[in-house]
Amino acid sequence: MATLNHLSRRHFLKSAGVATLAGAAGSLHAQPADVADSSRHALLADGKFDFDKVYNRVGSNCSRWDSPARRYPEGVFKYGMGVASMDFECAPCITEALQERIQHHSWGYLSTTDPLRESIVKWAGERHGIDLDTRELTLSDGVYPGLVAALRAFAQHGKVLLTTPVYSGFYTIARRAQVQTVDSQMQYVNGRYEIDWEDLEAKMTPDVRAMIVCNPQNPTGNVWSEDDLLRMGKLCLDHNIVVLSDEIHCDVIRSGYTYTPFASLPDAAVVNNSLTFTAISKTFNLAGMKNAHYYSRNPTLLQRVNQFHAAELSTLGVVATEAAYNHGGEWADQCVAYVDECHTLIENHIKEHMPIVGYTRNEGTYMTFLDFSRVMKAINAKEQAVVHGKETPEHYFQDWLVHQSGVYLNPGSDYGAGGEGHMRMNTASSRLVLKEVLDAIASAVNKV
Repeated sequence: MATLNHLSRRHFLKSAGVATLAGAAGSLHAQPADVADSSRHALLADGKFDFDKVYNRVGSNCSRWDSPARRYPEGVFKYGMGVASMDFECAPCITEALQERIQHHSWGYLSTTDPLRESIVKWAGERHGIDLDTRELTLSDGVYPGLVAALRAFAQHGKVLLTTPVYSGFYTIARRAQVQTVDSQMQYVNGRYEIDWEDLEAKMTPDVRAMIVCNPQNPTGNVWSEDDLLRMGKLCLDHNIVVLSDEIHCDVIRSGYTYTPFASLPDAAVVNNSLTFTAISKTFNLAGMKNAHYYSRNPTLLQRVNQFHAAELSTLGVVATEAAYNHGGEWADQCVAYVDECHTLIENHIKEHMPIVGYTRNEGTYMTFLDFSRVMKAINAKEQAVVHGKETPEHYFQDWLVHQSGVYLNPGSDYGAGGEGHMRMNTASSRLVLKEVLDAIASAVNKV
């Protein structure tokens, strides 16, 4: 009997609540033997990692798969395609490093984080061409705590500017820092989201003290060009607004696109008016390891943020993160290539099998932002949201889609102005899973 973290199949079903192991693991008819076991790595004979292998996460206290199941006790939930975490088995180097460390059965305070800092600098230099000094960066237990500290340092009792649709967590971060948000809605031009420059500058009022730049942009998938970043940076500089650049998805870039770190821009004044917040957690699915960092070329800005920040790192989090930075490059390259093909699969499937759904071609991240506005209109989602006491039509549609297809997506209205009519979908799963998910959605929406 296949197990996950030594939990039995019966425990999976009990923990998941309503999702069947087979359905939630990805294949509606998969037997336990068909589901990847945590005792082996998904490595093929040719040295390639097997991202097609369905890796079971149900019953492991997994936010992506176990949380939605509890919301639908009637048993309709099957596929967790919302939360931004990958379904792939982690890079073998991470598991091996953790296994080696736990052979030493003592868990006192860490002596140093210097090796972690050095691995961050090496990755940034080799992967992204950023020449960092370890003194320019601050370790954190997440991008959230770093951004909260930054907003407290620069914008408390003021406002922070966002280009939307954008990551819903920024609104949570702003609330924690007691900062108001201002949305500058992007324009949809020729199949791509673009900044409305006139609106953006109009929103840069004296009470706006910071702007969060999301690069790549979640959920739209934009990978911002150097010109776009420079223009944003110069506007912020002119209006005395500090740039907070969230680059947590920076390693997940599709073929044909180039990630430009804000700190690499060819304007020292613009760069010195910024801080960058990032982690390797999206690249290697290490969100639970609570390890991130932020950095700035400007020591004054860095010190102002550090006054409001304190990191609580765990030993295993440091071990896992160091292993990923130092030994996970090949796994990351193969994973990004696989996710790129997943995006292509989704795009082609939507065009061929559900033309009622709109698709925007992603440039980066493993999320995709789908336009269900025509479907929502057909099912009277706006009126039904009122009838059923839902916050928005998108929240009503979230429930409707689960009941009609078993697929759980994130409501686009959570991502600020411009998210109306859309739903966010996670693409980082086995393509066997994605095919079933897309077939299930098509079957539901093509009936309306």
